[in-house]
Amino acid sequence: MTTAATAREGIRDTLASYCRGIDRRDRALVASCFTPHATDDHGTGPRPIAEFLDWCFALLDQYDSTFHFLGQSSYNFEGTDLCHVESYGVATHRRAGGAERQNLTTGFRYVDHLVRDASGWQIRERVAITDWSRVDDESAWFAVSPELKRGQAGPDDPSYRR
Repeated sequence: MTTAATAREGIRDTLASYCRGIDRRDRALVASCFTPHATDDHGTGPRPIAEFLDWCFALLDQYDSTFHFLGQSSYNFEGTDLCHVESYGVATHRRAGGAERQNLTTGFRYVDHLVRDASGWQIRERVAITDWSRVDDESAWFAVSPELKRGQAGPDDPSYRR
């Protein structure tokens, strides 16, 4: 029998996998977080998941790095296999030498409807809400030591060497 705590943990794993997939540009990982007939609305209307992935990964190409951080979530279960989840987060989008608008930080919420099947929890419907945003020039981004290891999009990121 699945408890609410176990279900919440499974949902958190799905949401974390989505963020990791976005930040590492791992399209297969992002796609695995959605049902085959899912929709995603990032402000331009709901799109079928395949169309969203095309749009999203083309948009991400303009950035050298992104970083999505999820905070608290609220869960409203309908039975044991359906859940409405609202998650708060902050995301950074950076492009070295890029225009100011390409160094973007946003505060957002994901409003998700997730379903569970034998493979686990997946997003069936998502609406992404931007609550605030700011832009910075490049000088604000790497004021720390240049020797620090930096995250990378794609499989060259150190996290893939496990």
